[in-house]
Amino acid sequence: MQKKTFGVGIIGAGFMGKTHTYNYVNMPLFYDELPFKIKLVGICNRTLSKAEQLKDDFGYEFASGDYLSLLERKDIDIIDVCTPNIAHHEHITEALKAGKHVYADKPLCVTDKEADDIVKETVKADERGIVHQIAFHCRFYPAIKCMKRFVEDGLLGELVSFKAAYYHSSNLDPMKPRGWRVNIDESGGGVLYDMGSHALDLIYHFLGEYESVSMYSKILFPQRPDGKGNTIKVKTEDHVLVSASMKNRAVGTIEASKVIVSSNDDLLIELYGTLGAIRFNMMHPNYLWVYDSRDPENVRGFRRVDTVNKDTDSKGMFPSPRMGIGWLRGHIASQYNFMRCVWEKDKASPSFYDGAYIQKVMNRLYSVANTEQWVKV
Repeated sequence: MQKKTFGVGIIGAGFMGKTHTYNYVNMPLFYDELPFKIKLVGICNRTLSKAEQLKDDFGYEFASGDYLSLLERKDIDIIDVCTPNIAHHEHITEALKAGKHVYADKPLCVTDKEADDIVKETVKADERGIVHQIAFHCRFYPAIKCMKRFVEDGLLGELVSFKAAYYHSSNLDPMKPRGWRVNIDESGGGVLYDMGSHALDLIYHFLGEYESVSMYSKILFPQRPDGKGNTIKVKTEDHVLVSASMKNRAVGTIEASKVIVSSNDDLLIELYGTLGAIRFNMMHPNYLWVYDSRDPENVRGFRRVDTVNKDTDSKGMFPSPRMGIGWLRGHIASQYNFMRCVWEKDKASPSFYDGAYIQKVMNRLYSVANTEQWVKV
């Protein structure tokens, strides 16, 4: 029987456009016997030459500087949004209206109104069987999936406290010109949107909804070069420290920073309950550290649980389940989840509803930043 082919159009040919392209191309290697095929049809970018480069390198049928040309194509079933944050609202809503399944990079958008608009279009899309997913790819690492199972199985008992931190060092050089993420007119926010969104989502994923939040934020270097010989004022924060209480009564902190010396891509998660605890470090992604107070006292302590490449959705042996895992593996697993839901006509998670929820949590945080006030979510 001939397999169904899903045509893909990507809006945005930058770093994430390349990442998502890689995953569509290589998905059949990681997931044996896919019941569908993926075809790269259109690639769009505001700088057309970047789109043309991806077209030549990966075999897209056409490149364009106008995203509407992707929405008009009947052979494009899926729109993948990899554009700067400020453009997400338009690209997502128009793609949903055009009847396309939509996979979108985080954050979902910028303002609460934009989030509400997307939710309205998503409700209509649900009625038409359109699949939508936001790229909170950290949920899909084998270690994070294992962590979620431990929480659901009650290994920790009642959740008491948590700590999440996501560290980079990419903004430490004050003379390094920064891209669109430092431009508030394109990003809409700083490190909270870019990295904090992942940490906020993981705590939401493990513990449920937020009750109230507070935030301190910092811009380390108020001025930076723009790469064109000019100095620009920086309006996007480099570092945030969030305090949060959850509806399940757990309390904790969430930190995101691009100015932590010695860091690379350090995502740290710690969960503590009445019976046990779990720790995870993205720079050591092959393991969880698990503590169970019910172990005999003479052997009690944190033990290492191997998770490596044990993706429960993959029945294949490429790479081997014993092989170490890397950054791209979470992304390809996230896009596989989306494609599987498109094929099975099922609802994907994390959905645009989840993305809208995290968007509003972040905007509540911005509303009380550096005021020492707490706000209800």
